[in-house]
Amino acid sequence: MARLRTIPPPPGALQAPAGEKAPTTPRLRARRSAGARAATASAPLAAALIAACLCVVAAPPARAHPHGWIDVTVSVLFDRSGKACGLRQHWLFDEFYSTFATEGLAPSGEEQALQDGIDALMRENMTNLAEFGYFTRVVRAGADVTFGPVAEMAASMHGQRLGMSFVLPFSAPLDLAAAPLTYAIFDPTYYIEMLHAETKGAISLEDAPPGCTFAMETPNPDADWVALASSLDRNQSAGDGLGAVFAEKVTVACE
Repeated sequence: MARLRTIPPPPGALQAPAGEKAPTTPRLRARRSAGARAATASAPLAAALIAACLCVVAAPPARAHPHGWIDVTVSVLFDRSGKACGLRQHWLFDEFYSTFATEGLAPSGEEQALQDGIDALMRENMTNLAEFGYFTRVVRAGADVTFGPVAEMAASMHGQRLGMSFVLPFSAPLDLAAAPLTYAIFDPTYYIEMLHAETKGAISLEDAPPGCTFAMETPNPDADWVALASSLDRNQSAGDGLGAVFAEKVTVACE
């Protein structure tokens, strides 16, 4: 099992014009409260960016998935012919993971050493995430879209939070006038909650031709799914299907 230095029924469609973000689900956002984060801080720092084991410190286990949070920003990329060619993603990790991940990477004040350390951390994490599709699923015309090699990887600190950016290209450009695509970015086990950032432009269409728009579907899990997630501590899993239930789904279409 790879080691990473990481911690960490149908939804309703919400329409938004290209370049603007649709509203998110208040119930899921409430899970990122200060109280929930405080509980995570006191828990053992054990988890994965999926099936990976992490370092552990002694403390009482925190209950209830998720145990980590990532704010996601996505640009759907288009090529010169007007076809969708990939996703530019930026992941902004929560403060507790960021503190854990960067601890000991460099002496205080040595910015270049810190940058070298988080660059190496990103390369390791992206290598381990490759077999899991980078927590990204893209579907078009009922079939999964395949990806090419990740490009333009970069890591940086945003205040006290660690950020990772990368481009995930599609294996072949997609004509969205013929059929739309739908993407979702999520940890299949829901150990980590991944939602689009609550900022303007968290979803955008880069170099899209006229007539392209997106719609975001916010998850609406029933009480049984919520209870299941709430019952799982850091050492438990309900399998790889739980994360999809809590995932935001974005559909992009062109005229």
